[in-house]
Parts: sequence; structure tokens; C-alpha cells
Amino acid sequence: MRRALRLAARGFTPPNPMVGCVLVKDGKLVGEGYHTYAGMPHAEAEALAEAGSNAAGSTAYVTLEPCSHFGRTPPCADALIRSGVSRVVSAVQDPNSQVSGSGLERLRAAGIVVETGLLEAEARRLNEAYFYFHRTGYPFISLKSAATLDGKIATHSGDSRFVTGEQAC
Repeated sequence: MRRALRLAARGFTPPNPMVGCVLVKDGKLVGEGYHTYAGMPHAEAEALAEAGSNAAGSTAYVTLEPCSHFGRTPPCADALIRSGVSRVVSAVQDPNSQVSGSGLERLRAAGIVVETGLLEAEARRLNEAYFYFHRTGYPFISLKSAATLDGKIATHSGDSRFVTGEQAC
């Protein structure tokens, strides 16, 4: 799962989550992938493509519950089922109401062993903005601002070079 989390961190996927997937069979890595950009194939699809027929009977380690709905890409849960994986270990359930447990249920219904919670805290931290948005409905925003003691960010003329300096950068 640590490898899957490192892979996931390579992607730039807003508004989607960063997801990594590693396929292991008989103790050997047979495929891996990550979601590179929104609209591109998801991590599971990338890993399954790399593994080919070796995916059958493997364990998939995925940093987020496989999706179960059609968006710009088809459902990853269905791809995992078709590939013949025997076990899926998901770090955390997807908070998106379009998924939220249905991907895991679809896998279980197909006879795949499903486990969740492995490195869950790390997976949540990786996608903090995604989880925040789906929990609250608001974007996760960070703002760094320099201000004078009286709350100003610039002089009356708009000059801000004296509000902060090299040490603050």
C-alpha cells in the first residue's frame, strides 16, 4: 500500500482524488499504475493494463475504493472483476456519494475478498481536499497572506514591497 500511495502522489487530478494501485501475485509485483490527470485512465486501469493476464488471481492494493459509476472513464470495480483479481485491499472508502461503498459491495458480490483500512490515515491525508469537499460541500482552501499590523496588504498607492521581505518567502 505504501508503494500505491507513493504512486498516487505523482498524479495531478483535481477535482478527482489522487489514486494509486499495485497488483501483487505470488509475492511479485505484476502491475502498477496511478491516475495521472482528470479524464485519463484511473490507477486500476493502468495497473491492469500493465499486468495483462497476470492480473487473474492477484491482490490489488488501491489507495481509494474503486469507483462504481460511469464518468469520463468506466467503473474501475467492473474492470477489477473482469480481470479476475481475487482480493482487493482498499486504504479507504470513497466519500463521493456516487461511490461511497458501492464499489466495494460490487466487488464482494462478484466473490472478491475485500479489505479496507490499510494505511487509511495516510490515504486520507493524501486526498485531504477531496475528502473535505465531499464531507462539507465546500472547497478546501489554503491562503498565505502578508499584512501590516493594522491589517493592510499594501500602501494607499498599491505598493506592497514593504509589507513582507525575503525572510517571509
